[in-house]
Amino acid sequence: MHHTHEEIRIEAPVEHVWAFYCDTTHWTDWMPRGTFSDFSGPIDKVGTTYVQSMRIMGYEMKSTTTVVEVEPQRLYREHTDFGPMDTVMRFEPDGDATRVVADSDWNMPGRLPGFIKDLITKGWGEQQFRQTLANFKALAEATVPVPA
Repeated sequence: MHHTHEEIRIEAPVEHVWAFYCDTTHWTDWMPRGTFSDFSGPIDKVGTTYVQSMRIMGYEMKSTTTVVEVEPQRLYREHTDFGPMDTVMRFEPDGDATRVVADSDWNMPGRLPGFIKDLITKGWGEQQFRQTLANFKALAEATVPVPA
């Protein structure tokens, strides 16, 4: 199982960053490799499920994700059956900004032999995780309301 840890500072208050994260209509903007559907409820409610599909290295991966823990404006934890993968997002006020701490434990499913799969996916997976957070930061900051 691989572990990825990333931290990023977003120049927006935690209320805005949390609301932007929970608005699933923007997910494909900052996670362009995926499609998301069949939400059983709001993403900030424990027990909500959704289907995620993405194509990686020519391989179609479809999974069901379940929200397993939520502390509004503080913590979001989900479990994805394909892989499997467990992801935790922490949202911490940092002055007028928000520090987002993201941790993910995951296995890359597929038909490749284990040692080859590990060599290919660890660096690639970490790079994708980092890029997704950078996309999230850019879009969350771009949508901060300007005071009148």
